[in-house]
Amino acid sequence: MGYRSGFVALVGRPNVGKSTLLNALLGRKVAIAAKKPQTTRNRIVGVLHQPDSQVVLVDTPGIHQPQHQLGRRMNKTARLSAKDADLVWHIVDISRPPNQEDREVARFCQGIRMPVWLVLNKADLVSQVKGRWDPYRALMGYHTHFVVSALEETGLKALTRAVIEAMPEGAPYYPDDMITDQSEDFYIGEVVREQVLDMTREEIPYSIAVAVDERVLRRPDLTYIRCTIYVERDGQKAILIGEGGHMLKEIGKRARAELETYYGHQVFLDLWVKTREGWRDQDAWLRRLGYADPER
Repeated sequence: MGYRSGFVALVGRPNVGKSTLLNALLGRKVAIAAKKPQTTRNRIVGVLHQPDSQVVLVDTPGIHQPQHQLGRRMNKTARLSAKDADLVWHIVDISRPPNQEDREVARFCQGIRMPVWLVLNKADLVSQVKGRWDPYRALMGYHTHFVVSALEETGLKALTRAVIEAMPEGAPYYPDDMITDQSEDFYIGEVVREQVLDMTREEIPYSIAVAVDERVLRRPDLTYIRCTIYVERDGQKAILIGEGGHMLKEIGKRARAELETYYGHQVFLDLWVKTREGWRDQDAWLRRLGYADPER
């Protein structure tokens, strides 16, 4: 049997653990993961390397009912990624029964030509998984199903073995040392956004975007990074900065710690907050902030 390689799209409604699963399968963090829905906004590639195979895992935004142009582009990104893959995983949260968004994802999966596997995640949250998968398996005719816990990394070996066997024979798509195709600036912006997601409530996490304005190696042991966090209203800006700048300082402290691990040396992270009203519905700003229409 020859070398195997192919693309697997991870689709599902928001907050079912797609990014956590991607990171667990790769054994390292390439996608931010937060408890809030709609954390993933872009197509994120993670490359799983084995001696005789290469599986390209494509994390996608959660399919949801969009309220703005950004949401519509996120849905479009997920759907196009699935249609371009060799195999699709419909990721669901086994600790909860299917909702309308789960059913919408299943209807979409029924209309694509690639095999679709049901991956029931968050098994660590239930004491008994048997029977809980029945409502999900009834959504459509899945080719097979797997029960996993991305958080506790259970069930992943069986899933990995099966997906390698399912890949078509072919040459690798990426070099052996490449784990993801995301740019350095993209990763920096996602690290900052992850801390905002973790530390803020209500509408603020969904109204922010991060742009890397400057990144320079000032010394062999020091990287300077300046980022702008965009919000949609001045009230959100005030909350994000916090009294005496406390909130923004804490966001910067946490993000800097992760970036110093990434770089292996000191990072000076300079964060600014600006208001850009309605940016989620403005094409020029969506493109500027990295959310271009995937069909263009």
